[in-house]
Amino acid sequence: MHTVLRIYARRLATAAAFSLGVSFAGHASAEIIDVTIDFAKLLTVPRPAATIVVGNPGIADAAVEDETTLVLTGRAAGTTNLIVLDEKGQEMTNATVRVSSNVQQLTTIFFGRQRRTYSCAPTCEQVISVGDDQGSFETATQQIQTRQQFANPQ
Repeated sequence: MHTVLRIYARRLATAAAFSLGVSFAGHASAEIIDVTIDFAKLLTVPRPAATIVVGNPGIADAAVEDETTLVLTGRAAGTTNLIVLDEKGQEMTNATVRVSSNVQQLTTIFFGRQRRTYSCAPTCEQVISVGDDQGSFETATQQIQTRQQFANPQ
């Protein structure tokens, strides 16, 4: 008899956990925010934001502009989530953030197995993009860092 009750309780707990999981998954995917790499998007929340959580800050970043305005910036292609809590810890936003490149401005060139990415608006200049040839990626990264240091001396 005890074994039957344990099996029934285990099945009930599994069903409850599954239904909660489906509920949370449905809630998290209710809102999808599309952002382009290296572009920002303004988001408005109904009450002052106290806590902002980004699942993977390498994909997207969020900052507070004022009490009810957030700035969401795309960092790398991918999908992550954004959770915004008010001062009482109540969830105001739980959204999926999809970050993609602006394919209208990017041109990818393949040299055998090597890949390089260019931004062609209006002239073509090499940009860094995940998946590019390692040598080209590192060279472009170094040049960008040097340029930023030159522009912002400390």
